[in-house]
Amino acid sequence: MKKYKIIEIELTTGISTSILNKDTGVICPQWVGNKEYDQFVDDIFENGIGIVEGSDYVGVTTYTESRRTEYPSIKDQLDKIYHEGIDAWKADIKAIKDKYPKTQVGITSIASLPDWIDTTLFDKQKEKYIEAKERLAQRELSAGVVDPVSGMHIIEPLPLVVKDENGNDIRNPLVVQDEAEREAAQKVINKTPQAVIDSINT
Repeated sequence: MKKYKIIEIELTTGISTSILNKDTGVICPQWVGNKEYDQFVDDIFENGIGIVEGSDYVGVTTYTESRRTEYPSIKDQLDKIYHEGIDAWKADIKAIKDKYPKTQVGITSIASLPDWIDTTLFDKQKEKYIEAKERLAQRELSAGVVDPVSGMHIIEPLPLVVKDENGNDIRNPLVVQDEAEREAAQKVINKTPQAVIDSINT
């Protein structure tokens, strides 16, 4: 399902680009630091650019061309007649003809996504990858830090089990949080495209 819609308006000074959140109806500018725009960037990082729909544009075409692109294949049309009857087939064809009447001189189509969306996602993936690597570089609380020479702990590991306020044994909340953060960081690294990683390493 498309959550966002790109809106492009041609002005005398150039193209003005905004982003419509189809869930909330809020339109935001393409500005870093804008709360709605930053949420848009986070969403395409989490869900991919498939949740974004390109801007509308009106393309001049003939009604026959428009109808032809939407008509099902002959095989599918015959299958429709066989399984659902001639009336069901006629209804489908009529809906397409009504959508593109003979008086039509142009149709509204969806443009492909602008290049800046790919660039924005790439930059966000790079940012998140670096953050994740830095998080995993921090010491693991349940393991502590061991001197490679002596084999002794420089920093003792935190206990895995502690007492709660009622005296019951529970997993150490600090260890639980550390494990969750490390797992989340590893997931970010695992899903980062190789091209993004290569851009950092080079």
